Amino acid sequence: MKYFDLHCDTLTKCMNDDTSLYKNDKQNSIEQLLKFETPIQLFAIFTNDEFVPRAYDYAKNAVDYFYKQAKLYGDSIYIYNKETKTNSVGAILSIEGGEPVESLAALDEFYALGVRLMTLTWNRVNKIGSGMTSGSEDGLTDFGRQVVKSMNKKSMIIDVSHLNIQGFKDVAALSERPFIASHSNSFSLCAHPRNLRHWQIEEIKNCGGVIGLNLYPPFLNESGRADMDDILRHTSYFLDKGCEDILCLGCDMDGISHTPENVECTADMDRVYHAFYKNFGSRIADKIFFDNAKCFFDSWL
Repeated sequence: MKYFDLHCDTLTKCMNDDTSLYKNDKQNSIEQLLKFETPIQLFAIFTNDEFVPRAYDYAKNAVDYFYKQAKLYGDSIYIYNKETKTNSVGAILSIEGGEPVESLAALDEFYALGVRLMTLTWNRVNKIGSGMTSGSEDGLTDFGRQVVKSMNKKSMIIDVSHLNIQGFKDVAALSERPFIASHSNSFSLCAHPRNLRHWQIEEIKNCGGVIGLNLYPPFLNESGRADMDDILRHTSYFLDKGCEDILCLGCDMDGISHTPENVECTADMDRVYHAFYKNFGSRIADKIFFDNAKCFFDSWL
């Protein structure tokens, strides 16, 4: 089975711990991804609070770390650009939280280094806008609006996961290209502020974007615990809302403290596939696990 995941934090987690991207004790790794046929993974560069004062340098170091790992494990990882390979992981670099983008020149630089997607904010306030749990209701800043326009021009994908409500509305009004929510679930089923309201789902669907299912239990179930039934419940909701062609995986491995029962890591995602296959059929399972994301990204790369 094929696999395409829109979000993990494994890259910076491994860099911070000075461990291998190929084999490690994390929720995700190259070794685990190679369990699947033609796996494609977006690797996010996430800046922890302690590194925010030097976010640009930190992100540059993360890019350098990635390419060193890619060179070290060259037969097992490649930069994805429409063509898939067997027995090798297609990698796409992203930035989670725009703190490293101190200027439009920095945005250009990261794009030149291979970054193809940016989650505009994390939970904080930055120069671009405000995160959903930041406490700020302000939308995009003037600089943030420039960033959106610049990303549109260079075909860099805008990700609104973590962005607050006004920021989302600003992106929807300003962006001339489809935008995505790489790792967010349904607010109607689990009223966590990070989840998408119905109108936000409609905006993403209508603009031609995609949505990645997040496996973090507090985003799946208000109890903070979750199992396969919760994953299926959110999936069914999105499908009922007409998202068959835009629903993807956005597992958030290594960005979450714990996972649903019996889905402890990427290697366990075959269990999710088989649950989708049983409940929704092979066509839907294949769309969510691979086809929808590949179709979307291939239109940009």
